Amino acid sequence: MLTEDYIVRMIRDMGRLLARVMGSGALEPGTAEEAEALASGDGVPLLEELKDLCGRGEINQAENLLFERLDFSDPSTFPIALEFYQHLNRFSDRELEAWDYSREEIYEGLRDCALEYGVDPQLTEAFRA
Repeated sequence: MLTEDYIVRMIRDMGRLLARVMGSGALEPGTAEEAEALASGDGVPLLEELKDLCGRGEINQAENLLFERLDFSDPSTFPIALEFYQHLNRFSDRELEAWDYSREEIYEGLRDCALEYGVDPQLTEAFRA
């Protein structure tokens, strides 16, 4: 349990750092401003579709869809990726394991998204467990 809590915090903190690095278009996860920004943008249908897939345990399919449909050339889409991985991070290890997914994969996916957006890889490596 202690290890799970540490990894959950590590992923959350990496998300916060990446939000700051990406600038004002990528707000800190969990804020009211982020919810409003996503609600008013084009990412809502994609994000809802991803969350729906996750709720059915189809996390790998959801992640594939994220990488297929997200426009990595547009930094304003970063909050969609961030919210997706923060959403995954809220599941328990037991749930993730039942769906053939892990916290390490959450970390790797968030890192891979950051790299696609052009974030320096050294920033994400500071969070490797």
